[in-house]
Amino acid sequence: MSETRFTRADAYRTATSALMVVLGIVILARTLASGPHLLALLVGVGFVGLGAHRLSFVVAYFRRGGSV
Repeated sequence: MSETRFTRADAYRTATSALMVVLGIVILARTLASGPHLLALLVGVGFVGLGAHRLSFVVAYFRRGGSV
C-alpha cells in the first residue's frame, strides 16, 4: 500500500481554502454592516461554505493518519 504525502500543492489548496472562509466572513460582515444585499449575502455564504467544504477534506486526510 503506497503512502500518500501532503505536497506543496495540497498546502496551497489548504491555504486558499482557509482564505476563502476568511474572505466569506469579511464579505458577510461588510454586507451586514452596510445593509444586507441578497447577492452579497449569497456570495459570502458561498465562499464560507465552499472553503469549509474543501477544508473538511484536509481534516479527513489528517484523521486518517496522513503524513506531512
